[in-house]
Amino acid sequence: MVSALPYTADEIRDRLGASTSAFPLSGEKARLGAREVAAFRAAGIANMEVCGIKSPDHFDFGSRDQAREVVRECGEQGVRIVSAHGPTLPYESQDETTRRAAAREAAAAARVAEEMGADVLVCHFGTSDESERTILETLEALEGSSIRLANENGQNLQDYMALVDVIGSERFGMVVDVGHTRDADGVNPFVKSDRARQTLAQCGGRLIHLHLHDFLERDHISPMDGNLEWAEVFAALRDIEYAGMFMFEALFHPDTGDLAPEYVLGKTAGFPEAFAARYG
Repeated sequence: MVSALPYTADEIRDRLGASTSAFPLSGEKARLGAREVAAFRAAGIANMEVCGIKSPDHFDFGSRDQAREVVRECGEQGVRIVSAHGPTLPYESQDETTRRAAAREAAAAARVAEEMGADVLVCHFGTSDESERTILETLEALEGSSIRLANENGQNLQDYMALVDVIGSERFGMVVDVGHTRDADGVNPFVKSDRARQTLAQCGGRLIHLHLHDFLERDHISPMDGNLEWAEVFAALRDIEYAGMFMFEALFHPDTGDLAPEYVLGKTAGFPEAFAARYG
């Protein structure tokens, strides 16, 4: 059990961020632009992750005009782009032509993200032999770049930890999404008071980024509205001296299950004080 707050509200707020995935990622109103950036400012969230998982919908890594627009709006609104979620691509394809093309696209997305100010590009690379080749090729294409690649986890953290060790690059690590992992009993360990801290702490220095949100019967619920063991999660981050952002990827209202951008961003912005009130 956590006996004292691992972080103060001020310490959490200094590193608090949110993903633009809180807004629709596809459809007529999905394009990321001034409206969404203004919503970050209105909520009081200063750090943004640009979500390009469905690129060219929402955010198009191939559109320099959109990238410039978002950067300009962030500058005017006092919002900083700190990370980006790369596109969904066939990183694990067994067809070498397809897989190599995916590696080139990942590298191109990383270059755009870096130009926008991001330090980390998150991708769902997987953990297969094909994944390893894709990651190595992407890193080679990014030689001289400062941006880091972060592999988003699936259910078994051990596989993702092992791949970080195999790659052995300071520019590659893992991002833990607290809704994806499952124990042998099929239950998310981050809702268990006796498992959450140990599960996250085992990642150690391999962990370079986070996707935080709450959890009920589904993941990506607004923070403090579910069953996640927040004190244990943050205690683990203190244990391993995690130096990255406290990046929230919350999407859904806990009651309706619908996308609720304003509500979710408000809950995210209020998380530092809510955390201190609940656990302090």
